[in-house]
Amino acid sequence: MVMSPWLRYLRWMFATLLATVALCGAFNVVIDPLGIFGTPRISGLNATKPYLDHHRDLARWQAARRLCPTAGIFGNSRAEIGFDPEHPGFAAHDLVAYNHAIPGTPISIALRQLHWLDDAGCRPKLLIVGVDFFDFLGAPPARVPPPAIPPAPRIDGSVLAETVFSVTGLRDSLNTIAIQHASHPASLSPRGFNPLLNYIPEVAQSGHYALFRQRALENLKNWTRKAPRIHPDDGSQSVEYAGLNAFLHDAATMGTTVHVVIYPYHAQIRLMMERAGLGRLFAEWKASVLAAAEHTRTGNVAIKVWDFSGVSAETTEPIPAPGDRQTHLTYYWEAGHFKKALGDRILDRILLDRPGFGQLVTDASVDEWLIEDRRFVTDLASRPSGLIQEVDSLFPGASHQQSTSISQRRDRNQS
Repeated sequence: MVMSPWLRYLRWMFATLLATVALCGAFNVVIDPLGIFGTPRISGLNATKPYLDHHRDLARWQAARRLCPTAGIFGNSRAEIGFDPEHPGFAAHDLVAYNHAIPGTPISIALRQLHWLDDAGCRPKLLIVGVDFFDFLGAPPARVPPPAIPPAPRIDGSVLAETVFSVTGLRDSLNTIAIQHASHPASLSPRGFNPLLNYIPEVAQSGHYALFRQRALENLKNWTRKAPRIHPDDGSQSVEYAGLNAFLHDAATMGTTVHVVIYPYHAQIRLMMERAGLGRLFAEWKASVLAAAEHTRTGNVAIKVWDFSGVSAETTEPIPAPGDRQTHLTYYWEAGHFKKALGDRILDRILLDRPGFGQLVTDASVDEWLIEDRRFVTDLASRPSGLIQEVDSLFPGASHQQSTSISQRRDRNQS
């Protein structure tokens, strides 16, 4: 039987389509932008992975599963950007660390990741978990009973369709190749660390002041959307406290040492909190974080709480003037996100016992420390400075004295 030209054309087109899809799929697997297939990293081709905002749970889980780390870093974007899992302090304790932190996620995500590791036989010996006051602010009540922990993400048909056989997957692969020789790519290290190198040209173009100012305005907008409380009015447990308690309890049950880190907010944020009437609430929150740690500590398992948010030379690093595009700060990108250099100081203190920055908070020291910490902030607020002027400018219509008076009244109402 002689095949018609039209039928031959259709068969050729169909075969060409299949071959193209197969080649694109193979190309995407070889480049592996998300690092989910474990394809070898080849310098100049796919060694540097782009920072992508999709399939983040899967990408981090696949990398962590293959590494099977003995130490873990958990938290939100502050931890992802600030804590380098290749800090020498981990190796000094014969530990291999992975940064599991995902921006914008609650501690319930960290709890999932911890259980996934345990189920895979990768129970960590040490954990560093960052806690963020602003995640607790507003205090929505927790679900009772708590939701079940879902199974670890896996590579299924839908994932293959989206990452291998799609335009998005091809675009991610081409982007991966493109950033191999970029000076400051938005990338994620093999151990989950985001160095935020793409902010370097942003600072050179706009200056640190613009980043601080923009983030400060966003923070105020977000704070005012939340009720000024850290516990539900009905006396129940909030979502974030339930997650923290569960995380600490399960880690202690696993026999894992836990270091709870209160992030090193820049003094701009501390002063803004005072102006907004959140200073006393912040102190109460710190005490409640310690109480959660004390409540879940069992046997000889160590759960330590570290406060790096106090007023210090590091957290009062001067903000460059508007229009200054030459100055690159040592410790901060903007007031809420600290650089690796400051994260290294924190890990030095925790892992290598190097004094000089931060405060270990204990039952014996917490009351005295919280009083001292508030005094440092109020003293800073009482001294005229460029930082004070900048903070006051964020509260239009309120002078320095008026703002302080408002803060004091709110503190009395909360006490």
